[in-house]
Amino acid sequence: MAENWKPVKLAAKVIGHISQGMYRTPAGAIKELISNAYDADATYAKIHTGFPNFSEFTCEDNGYGISVKEFERLMNGGIGDSLKQTPDAERFGRNNRPIIGRLGVGLLSLAQICSRFSVVSYHPKSKCAFEAAIRFPPYTRKEIDKVIKEQGEDTLVETGEYSISNLKYIPEKTGVTITTTFVRETFKRTLSDLKNYAKLQHKGLRTSYADFEEFLACISNPKLSALFYASTYDQLLYGLALASPIPYVDDKNALGIEPCILKISELQALQKLLLSFDFRVEIDNVIMRRPLRLPSNSVATPPSDCALKEKPVEERFTLTDGFYTEKVPAKKYVFTVANRDEVFQLYYVSYSAKVNGYPLRFSAYFFAQNSRLFPKEFQGILIRIRNVAIGQYDSSFFSFPRSEGPRITMVSAEVFVDEGLDDALKVDRDGFNSLDPQFLRLQALVHSILYDLIFKSMWEEEKPRNERKRDRESTQSIQDFSSKLTEVTRAKVTGMELVKSKKNEPNVFANIDRERKVVRIYEEHPETKQVLGKRRFKGIAARVLAAFEVANTEKTPEKRREVFYNLIKGVFK
Repeated sequence: MAENWKPVKLAAKVIGHISQGMYRTPAGAIKELISNAYDADATYAKIHTGFPNFSEFTCEDNGYGISVKEFERLMNGGIGDSLKQTPDAERFGRNNRPIIGRLGVGLLSLAQICSRFSVVSYHPKSKCAFEAAIRFPPYTRKEIDKVIKEQGEDTLVETGEYSISNLKYIPEKTGVTITTTFVRETFKRTLSDLKNYAKLQHKGLRTSYADFEEFLACISNPKLSALFYASTYDQLLYGLALASPIPYVDDKNALGIEPCILKISELQALQKLLLSFDFRVEIDNVIMRRPLRLPSNSVATPPSDCALKEKPVEERFTLTDGFYTEKVPAKKYVFTVANRDEVFQLYYVSYSAKVNGYPLRFSAYFFAQNSRLFPKEFQGILIRIRNVAIGQYDSSFFSFPRSEGPRITMVSAEVFVDEGLDDALKVDRDGFNSLDPQFLRLQALVHSILYDLIFKSMWEEEKPRNERKRDRESTQSIQDFSSKLTEVTRAKVTGMELVKSKKNEPNVFANIDRERKVVRIYEEHPETKQVLGKRRFKGIAARVLAAFEVANTEKTPEKRREVFYNLIKGVFK
C-alpha cells in the first residue's frame, strides 16, 4: 500500500491508558477486538496467534466493518469519546445482542502487543474498502503526566502515524481484518516459552490443541493446581474464552464435560440465549467455549455422573448493605454423585432494585462442591456485564470478611448483570470502583448469601459425611489390624475391641480374652483416657495399646520387641 502518513491525534488520557498497558494481560487487549466484532454484528471472530513462534498476529471478522470517514474521525481525536452505551444509542444489535462496547478504544488495544499493525475494512453501507497502517512511538508515564498537568487530560496529542489507501470494494466481502508482524518482543518471548504448556504436561505433546474439549481437559488436569503453572499461551486462551460472549461447552459425548450448571432451567435458558446470538470465537482454528467444568475436583468427577435431585428448595437470606436490609429468596439445587457419598449444591438468585436512584438487575449462581476446585482460576466469583466477563474470578469473593478455611476454595460463582454497574466499571473493563453504590450492593448480596446460606449448608452437609467417612476408615483400619494380629500371633489373637471399664476391676486398662482371642482396651480407665486422647487419634492410639499388650505376653525382651514392631507396622500401614 502507498504510505502517506498523517499524525494520529489522541486525548492525553487515552495515550496514557494505551501506552502504559491499559490491559493487565494480552487477553485483556485482544478481547476488545472480539467485542468490536460482536458489536459489528459479525458471526465470527477468527484469531491466529502465530503459534508456536508468535511472530505474526491476525484477527478477522465478518461484521459490517468501518467506513473511511469513521476511521479518520477516530484517528483525529475520536478515540475515547465514542460512547456506544449512551441513553440515545441503540443498545441491541444482530439477533437482539446487547451492545457491549463503551469507549471506542478497542481498535487501538493492539498497541499493547505490537508497535505497528494494518487494518483492512470492507464496509457494505458505504460500499467502500480501504487498508490502513498505524504505528505508535512509546510514551512514558512521566511525559503523559506532564501533558495532563499542563494542558488537561482531554488535550489532543499527536502520537504515532497512520496512512490510508483505498481498495476495490467487493460486495461479497465484509468485516475487518487486523494484521501485524511487528509483535512486541516481550509478547513474543513470553508466549513462545512453552515448557509449561498444559498439553505438554498432560499428554506430552507440543502440538496445538485439536479442539476446545482437549484444551479444557488439559487445563482441568488435577495435577495442574493453577493456570499460573501453565504457559502464557494457555492463560491467553483461557482469558479470551472466559471473556467472550459465547456459549458454555455443551458437548454431550463420552467425555461428559458439560458443566452441572446446565442441568438447571435458568442456566439452560441462558445457554439458549447465548446460542441464539450466533457468534463464535476461533483461536488458532479452535472454536472456543466458556471454559468451565463443574464439578472440577482432584478425583476428576465427570459432570455426567451428577444427577439433579428433585425440585429446588426456596430459601431466604438477609441482605445487609450498611443500614439497608432486605430478605432475598434463593433457589437451592442439589446434585447427587454416582457411586459417591457426597452431594454438590447450587444456589441461584435473581435480584432487582434501585440503588442510588438507578436500576440494578442481575442473577447469579453459586456452585459448591466438597473439595477445592482445579485449577485455582475456577475458584471465586466472576461478574459478566452483557455476557462479557469483567476481569477473572475473584477468589476472595469481593473481600469476604469472615474466615471459612478451605470451604471458600470449593465455591465457583458467576453474576450476570442485565442492568447497572456501568458507572462502576474501570476504563480497562477489568475491574470495578469498589466504592460505587451499585457495586457495594452486589458485594453485600454476595457476602450475605455466602454467610447465611452457602457456607452453613456446606458445613451441615459436610459434618455427617465426614463422620460416615471416619466410621468407614475406622472399621477398615480395625479389620486390617486384626489381620496383622492374626498373622503375627499365629491366630492366638485375632482382634481387638474398645469396652467400658469393669466395675470389679477398676485398675485394669487392658487385657487379652484368650477364649475369644481378642485384646480388650478399657477406654474409661483414667490412664487409658490420657493415651487415647482426642477422637481424631483414638483409633491409632487404641491399636498401639493393643500391640503393646500382645507383645508384653512374650517371654523375652527380644521377642517382645519383634512382635511389637511387627504390629506397629500394621498400625501405620
